[in-house]
Amino acid sequence: MHKSYLLLLSMICFVRILFGQNNSATIFTQIKQMEVLGSVLYIAAHPDDENNAFLPYLTKERRYRTAYLSLTRGDGGQNLIGKEQGVELGLIRTQELLAARMQDGAEQYFSTAYEFGFSKSAKEALAIWDHQKVLSDVVWVIRKFQPDIIITRFPGDARAGHGHHAASSIIAQEAYLAAADPNQFKEQFKYGVQPWKAKRILWNTFNFGTVNTTNDNQLKIEVGGYNPIVGKSYGEIGAEARTMHKSQGEGRPRRRGSYFEFFQHLNGDSATTDIMDGVVTDWSRLNAPKIQSTIQQIISAYKLDQPAASVPSLVALYQAVNKLPESQWKSYQLNLIQSTIESASGLLVEATTTKQQVVPEGDLTLQVLVNQRSNVKTSLMKMRFLSNQTTIKDSLLGLNLIANQNQQFTYAIKVPATQNFTQPYWLVNPKTEGMFVVLDQTLIGKAENDAPFSVVLNYTIEGQAFEKQFPIQYKYLDLTKGDVYQPIVVLPKKEVAPIKSVVLVPANSNTPLPKFEEGIFHKTIQYDHIPAQTYFQDASIHVVKVDIKKQGQKVGYIDGAGDAIPEALEQLGYEVVNLKESDLTPAHLKGLDAIVVGIRAFNMYAYLSDKQAVLNEYIANGGNLIVQYLKSNQIGTQNIKVGPYPLTVNSGKRVTEENANVKFVLPNHPVLNFPNIITTEDFNDWVQERSTYQAENIDTRFQTPLQMNDTGEAPSMGSLLIAPFGKGNFAYVSLALFRQLPAGNPGAYKLFANLLSLPKNQ
Repeated sequence: MHKSYLLLLSMICFVRILFGQNNSATIFTQIKQMEVLGSVLYIAAHPDDENNAFLPYLTKERRYRTAYLSLTRGDGGQNLIGKEQGVELGLIRTQELLAARMQDGAEQYFSTAYEFGFSKSAKEALAIWDHQKVLSDVVWVIRKFQPDIIITRFPGDARAGHGHHAASSIIAQEAYLAAADPNQFKEQFKYGVQPWKAKRILWNTFNFGTVNTTNDNQLKIEVGGYNPIVGKSYGEIGAEARTMHKSQGEGRPRRRGSYFEFFQHLNGDSATTDIMDGVVTDWSRLNAPKIQSTIQQIISAYKLDQPAASVPSLVALYQAVNKLPESQWKSYQLNLIQSTIESASGLLVEATTTKQQVVPEGDLTLQVLVNQRSNVKTSLMKMRFLSNQTTIKDSLLGLNLIANQNQQFTYAIKVPATQNFTQPYWLVNPKTEGMFVVLDQTLIGKAENDAPFSVVLNYTIEGQAFEKQFPIQYKYLDLTKGDVYQPIVVLPKKEVAPIKSVVLVPANSNTPLPKFEEGIFHKTIQYDHIPAQTYFQDASIHVVKVDIKKQGQKVGYIDGAGDAIPEALEQLGYEVVNLKESDLTPAHLKGLDAIVVGIRAFNMYAYLSDKQAVLNEYIANGGNLIVQYLKSNQIGTQNIKVGPYPLTVNSGKRVTEENANVKFVLPNHPVLNFPNIITTEDFNDWVQERSTYQAENIDTRFQTPLQMNDTGEAPSMGSLLIAPFGKGNFAYVSLALFRQLPAGNPGAYKLFANLLSLPKNQ
């Protein structure tokens, strides 16, 4: 296998984990990691599927090289923190996974599968995904990573609880065999990989309360230990990693105390006492027992208050490892040793610019700060600046660094005309229903793009030559956050952005359609817990030709977890009044014809339950209150109070087939007839799903005009509930209008207008 390829692979985790300075305890941990040559690949379907408490046990207790392969980026899920859906949500969840990996020390990989929405069967998931392409992706990652063992999070059957979950196990088990078969996916071999046979594949069984798949006949391992160097238990580290999944509301308490993980054999050699039975995890696997003893001597001599004192021994270790025959473990360990030498010696490198956005052929000023903060002998020999991994500027230095003295360099460069725009590699080509289309094999598996600009430093420490590539980042000072680092964004010289994404026009009129230039425009997603994410869209307006009637003029909107309801209301011709807690008074609500509550709002704001009487009074006085889906029946530990009559929500009851048959149980109900006639054709071309988190235990005073179900399941009438109350109406809507309206579905707009226009009761 090519050395350069292996080096790039082995650097993937360290770019995030080791860039910058580490404290002495972390440096000591890195040295101890050098003792172990074992690796684990954990495979599941989505961001948050990984066992967050188990991964830090593997990385920090067992000191294995560990990675999580998520088949999808979580694009089809729901967003608790904002309005982003689809690929935008995938961008957020990708970064949340990377943030979790920074907590637990594992690496992160992805396949090109797109999470198209909740799937109830592996058969459906594998039909919508390109089964063979996803299998190829997983085989590629296995052949690159070369894990000693593979672990799946789920079984390949209904116990997985989700079609994607089960499919991830099926593909993992197929890939375990295919990766070792030289006759499968032979086209990969020209990129430097070779067949790889892991020792075994195991299923990490679970007890999720409602489903317990563990038993005493399975392999059992204590993983609840406390790491005194880190100062935390693995359950505590896992909780901190899990809490990074903020778009899913996955904050978790820090687990402490003894607990076990269980494993069931799936294929390969059986394990009786440990998951790594029969795997050689020390330097004897490279026929280098002297390296093992050298590392142990470095550990014994390590001085917590003087990590730089270990640098000469670490340099000698680097030189000894460098003499070994080429292998993946050699490249991985060289990179680990080099990063440890940099940290132990106190070498600081920062490459930044004060310009966040650049264009091809534009000017960019770069600043590089280097400080050797100890007396370790260090010389800075050369700098190379890269754009798209191509050298655009060289600078010879030959500078001996003085202890704790800042060396600052400023360079002006011209951005190449061929500079790529800031587009995540999996979004460069149009996707299919179930797959991203990535044509460059070498990109498969990567979590994110390389930085558009970087600097390569050539330097010596204690006479040993090293080379290291650092991403160049945009840096600015925030008066509340201090130094802030963000990615540099490359934009085209010209962008064309539509004012609106959806425009409704009468079906049979000569209304002039909006005109605009063709082009692309960028969108940036910003949250404090992840780096800013930028991507490009084609400039387009979805023109929906449909005749829609409405009643009323002024609609209140209570924001929830994020949807496009205000924009849809404006397209329907309503005046939108945004409502906050202080606005929920009888006097303030009096002039509103209807109120729409954003998705999951009752799960976010306790005040909505506290205001139940006020909202019910509004309905009784003639208003229409439309509550979009709830995630659960509680907010915190309190039961939600919603609507005038009892109902509960079941997060397990949903209709995920977007083309599922819809039966009109109450065909004469106003919601299907006034002011717009609704037919079954209005349920054509829905996206992703029909209904989510349906109601059950429904009070008899509710009217349920619609019935639907997924294939093979019992019919459900919990997708739309309407209850007349006084002069007005209450509606619980688990129909996925929050997906259909931004997609410009005309039937969804008509149904939404009817909900807003429900007639007053006499």
